[in-house]
Amino acid sequence: MVGQRIRYYRKVKGLTQEELAQGICSVSYLSKIEKGDAKSSDEVINLLCDRLGISPNETNNDEILEMLDEWNMMMVNKRFDEAGEFQKTVQEKMQGVSDPNILLRYELFKCRCIFVTSDDFDDGYHILENIKNHILQSDNNELLFYYNQFMGMYFSFKYKLQSALKHFKMAEEFHMKADLKEIEAAIVYFQLAITYNQLSRVSAVNFYAYKAITIFDKEYNYNRSADCQIILAIANRRVRNFDQAIYHLDQALKYAKTFKDDNTEGIIYHNLGYIAATKKEHTKAIKFLLKGIELKQHQLLDNVMNTLLLLSKEYFYTNNYDEAKKWINKALSHVEKANDPSFFYHFNIINYQVHNQTTELEDFLRREAIPFFESQDSFEYLANYSEFLADLYFDQSLYKKASQYYRLSNNARKNIF
Repeated sequence: MVGQRIRYYRKVKGLTQEELAQGICSVSYLSKIEKGDAKSSDEVINLLCDRLGISPNETNNDEILEMLDEWNMMMVNKRFDEAGEFQKTVQEKMQGVSDPNILLRYELFKCRCIFVTSDDFDDGYHILENIKNHILQSDNNELLFYYNQFMGMYFSFKYKLQSALKHFKMAEEFHMKADLKEIEAAIVYFQLAITYNQLSRVSAVNFYAYKAITIFDKEYNYNRSADCQIILAIANRRVRNFDQAIYHLDQALKYAKTFKDDNTEGIIYHNLGYIAATKKEHTKAIKFLLKGIELKQHQLLDNVMNTLLLLSKEYFYTNNYDEAKKWINKALSHVEKANDPSFFYHFNIINYQVHNQTTELEDFLRREAIPFFESQDSFEYLANYSEFLADLYFDQSLYKKASQYYRLSNNARKNIF
């Protein structure tokens, strides 16, 4: 009914009944229209809808649901550019919708579209906040699934990993209760694998990545399967199972080359470079990382920063300090724009190393970097940097301090597995 739609859009736009009714009708009359208790004139309805920027005409709900599902599946299948264009068509059709559940579904998918087609994550979050009470008060498991999934995505973008994990787990539970496609569950499994990967929880990464890839392969969704192969490669690299990590990257690379997916190929070469760096094959690592940067030109800043960091370290380890400084300076000029706050710490650490500022490096590690990674439950970096600081103290015969940070490093590594 048009009254329901007027009430919904009034609340979405943050208007009171007084503000909407001003100059059109009385507040009590508007209240009756919204409740469906009043026989309203076409003129009043048209004026109210015009102020809200919506059409007074109703639309076929089944047609709209099919269109919303088509739009959502474009995003599920990583057809992001197409989804961004299709949003205009969906938006026009939504003008005549009054069903609150369909309106909420549209707002949720609009949020998803923002997340996957731009980096305006806060805009998407504001949508979720505006509809939060409507969603949480409903008993619609599908809407609750999407709400929690997209909240998880937002917190993941903001590197608030425990909050992301909480919402992805809730989405997993609501999918079991909802009548949704299996591939929707696979996306959440993949998102859980990514989050556990960022928390260095290797066994959980493997569990969810394999659950996701089983469904993606069954659906012939090979681009998503390639994403899972990359996550599995990272998990194996963390436990130094390099042959298995390279196997997973080779599987992903077959897809990327077949479909000319430069973004995925760039991520693969980054990870091949990471493995070579871990094995101290520095020349090979630099070659892979430069290829990764070339392919990552159009990716989000954080993805490029990851490769810049590894490349800076490799040039430092091969005593090519001029090249190291060049890439570090390039990264530091952009570090404040990155979503991941850890880049500030990573690049300052390598910068102190390149300039041989040992005292400043020790102080920065002790006072800022290690406490930050400890607060983030970032166990891999906590372990590595604690061991690094312990080595610095050990070389100065400061054995008590060295022992303290060796112990912190060992405890952090226990959490990785």
